[in-house]
Amino acid sequence: MFSISLELPEFIVVKQVFHKEYFHLYVVKKATEERCPFCGYMTGHVHDWRTRKVRDLKVLEKPLYLFVRVNRFRCFNCHEVFTQTFDSIHPNKHQTSRYRDYLYEQCLGSSIKSVSEKENVPYTTLERIFYSIAQEKEAEQLDELEQTLGEEDLVLSLDEVAVRKGHRYETVLMDAKTGRVLSMEQNRSYESTQLLLTKNVLSNTSVQTIVVDMWNPFHKAVHAVCFIFH
Repeated sequence: MFSISLELPEFIVVKQVFHKEYFHLYVVKKATEERCPFCGYMTGHVHDWRTRKVRDLKVLEKPLYLFVRVNRFRCFNCHEVFTQTFDSIHPNKHQTSRYRDYLYEQCLGSSIKSVSEKENVPYTTLERIFYSIAQEKEAEQLDELEQTLGEEDLVLSLDEVAVRKGHRYETVLMDAKTGRVLSMEQNRSYESTQLLLTKNVLSNTSVQTIVVDMWNPFHKAVHAVCFIFH
């Protein structure tokens, strides 16, 4: 009998339902106790619970939905009630973290509109996911850059992402060696590109090369901030 391998270690699959157009998995968290965020006391007393429907990565090209039991615990130490947390699902989100990351990566190579249609995700929902993850990645990359500046030569890349093909673009600054997104800025104009390059903690001595396409505003902005490029 066909069975879906979820590959999310924190969950136990208690029920599988196969439909013609999609799959449903009913899951519960393996851990039966949770640490109280108010006092740090461990408790397993379930005050109440509800089910949250969560979108996950496709299986056999069909959408996969998880029906997650979300417990609310009552702490016997401080008597506060708090909600169960998950490693693979952010609080109050209706997509797994890995599916959100997948959507973000798909948008980088396409547009939010086309990915929205392909994945059958509302445009406004996908737009929120994309910019939320972009901001998270920017903060992470800037932290990493602050630690590595001066230790190695940086090769940067400027590119554009079509949010709506032919209508709206984002300028993306990337580490050309690793493909990591360092920062993003609305539009692909000279002004927005210059802002993107100057708002980062990038020193002229660390950046040895910047790779750009033939888009003239990119070239003008690079010259304006005195980067060495070819």
